[in-house]
Parts: sequence; structure tokens; C-alpha cells
Amino acid sequence: MTCENGHIACASCCTKIANKCPSCCWPIGYNRCRAMEKVVESVKVSCVNKMYGCKEILSYSKKTDHENACIYVPCSCPFHGCDFIGTSTNVYAHFSDKHASSAEHIFFNAVHPIHIEKDQSYKILQMRTEGILFIINHASDRVGSAFNIICVGPARQKRRFSYKLVVTDGESSFKLESVAECILNWSENSPLKKFLVVPRDVVNSSAPLKLNVFIEEKEYVCNGCRC
Repeated sequence: MTCENGHIACASCCTKIANKCPSCCWPIGYNRCRAMEKVVESVKVSCVNKMYGCKEILSYSKKTDHENACIYVPCSCPFHGCDFIGTSTNVYAHFSDKHASSAEHIFFNAVHPIHIEKDQSYKILQMRTEGILFIINHASDRVGSAFNIICVGPARQKRRFSYKLVVTDGESSFKLESVAECILNWSENSPLKKFLVVPRDVVNSSAPLKLNVFIEEKEYVCNGCRC
């Protein structure tokens, strides 16, 4: 934007300075500076995730959109106390090398019985062949226990994963079918969004609760079409 004397400021700064030019005190923010916009458009910049492997060189105006969808956005290792950060692919490789013994190893499109202790707040699931880490979250309160599954990875990735959680006590079954939320920096204290609630009467015993877990890759749909 520009004032009548030709001084310039970006639109967001005009709001912060109450549309008063800091150079001459004339009103600013009502006329666009097309020449400066063209200069900014011509600037080429690297993605902020360059250090993690992204090689994209973009015009300045496209930088934000690209970075919101960049597959090289860094994730944190979900192992407690580990400070490793990298792309989801690198986190998986790191986890396989350093922490594999702490996870349940599973496959897509198969039912896996997973046992959760009453005081256990999460369990990490490692896909054996697909380079993906999942986490079963567990939270308890006076009503019972809540469970869901999240995926460690960028939210804008094209891969999506649906899952089923089933708990059976011999007389009743409790089931959740949902899509795993993708999270870059997971914490065991993160609030659960969509979850399965298992009543206290079912989980109130000394034995671990058995969850039957089924995960499959969901077909990606973009604007109503498959791509």
C-alpha cells in the first residue's frame, strides 16, 4: 500500500499503524503500490523446509501455500524423551533404528489385538512395510476410558488412513470407525477429538484391556475427484 507521498507499507502493517504513514503521517493503506507488488512477485525463495530435503524454489506469493502442503515439513519422534526431528520418513527410519522394541508392529488391512494397561496413556504402532507410525491414545475418567488413533505426519499429506477400534467384553461390543488425524508434534497430553468411550464397568479390572485394531489406507479424494 502507499500514501499520497509515495511511501509504502504492506497491508498488514497498515493495520498495525492505524493507516497513518510512519514517514510523513499522511493516510496510508487505501492505494495499492502495483510496482512494489510486481517486485515482490518476482522474488524467488526457498521453502522453509529446505534443511529437511525440500528443493522447491518458489515465487514469494506462492511460498505460504507450498509450505502448508509441503511433504518435508518436520515431525517429532513420538518416543518419550526423544528430541529427534525430521520428515515423517526420517522419523520412521529413526524410530525403527532406535525405538522399535517399544512399539507394536502391525500391517494394514489386518485385525491386531492390542493390550492397553489401565494406567497406560498411549501405545505406538509401527507399520512393518509402509513407513508409517500410529499412536493409540488412552485417557481415563470417572465414566470410563477413551481411545483413538492418530498418525505421525503432516496434516496436508495426500495419504489418509481409516481405522476401526473394537472392544468386546463377551456380552457387548463397543466400536469406533474413523479417520486418523495426522499430527506433526504429538504429545501424550494432547486432547482427544473423535474417540471411542468404553464404560468403566468394562475396563475396571486388573487385566489389560484388549482392543482389536484395524487400519487401512483410505482413498484420497480431492475436490470430489480421485487423484
